[in-house]
Amino acid sequence: MPDPITPRLAELRRQFGLRLRELREGHGLTQEQLGELADVDRKTINRIENGMYSPHLDKVFQIADALRVPTRDLFEWSGAPEHR
Repeated sequence: MPDPITPRLAELRRQFGLRLRELREGHGLTQEQLGELADVDRKTINRIENGMYSPHLDKVFQIADALRVPTRDLFEWSGAPEHR
């Protein structure tokens, strides 16, 4: 059984999902279209955007490639931890 996620991880998943939705909509794509471009199921895109699923790194790379954005763009949102 997977460990329950902490409130911080739940919030980071939510923020990541909101950022993904923002980028997807900014590219004029539906969840289904992005899924096809990224070779990811539409339901998976939906679960990521709703903070219910944390994608593996390979899927993150596929999604970034499909959106034609640097991978780091998926992790840049207001309130995201800054790198030092």
